[in-house]
Amino acid sequence: MKFKTLLTALGVTSVRKPTKESAVEATAAGTETEGLALKKEKEMAIDLKGLNEISGFIAGCLVDSDTGLMMAAEGSGSFDIEGAAAANTEVVKAKRAAMKMLKLSDHIEDILISLGKQYHLIRPMEKNPAVFMYVALDRKAANLGMARVQVKNIEQAQSF
Repeated sequence: MKFKTLLTALGVTSVRKPTKESAVEATAAGTETEGLALKKEKEMAIDLKGLNEISGFIAGCLVDSDTGLMMAAEGSGSFDIEGAAAANTEVVKAKRAAMKMLKLSDHIEDILISLGKQYHLIRPMEKNPAVFMYVALDRKAANLGMARVQVKNIEQAQSF
């Protein structure tokens, strides 16, 4: 299933690609949430360089799940990481809504999307579930079990 088809099936009609400029504009317009996401970026020490050590690593980022704003990124310039951050925000929101509807009193450890050529791993942060780490991996080169362990270790090394 293509990602666009998945979003349609989840009821997502549009996904915007947020930027730092849109956060500044939103703050000027009175939208506090996006402005706070930009402020968070400056206050947190974020180091995603360890993602490069994961076998098959393509790209990864840290995302504010309330706004879809990317807080930090690492990896390939050919991969649209900002677009992936915004789109996967909708995936996280949809899963949380499904859990609420099903009255599951649990938390998301990670969400795995298996594509023909890639794995996409989404992991909400334990210390701050409103933020998630998104990692794209080359399926042929990646060891999914090791990648999950490495992503968890990188998460725990973050200072927020």
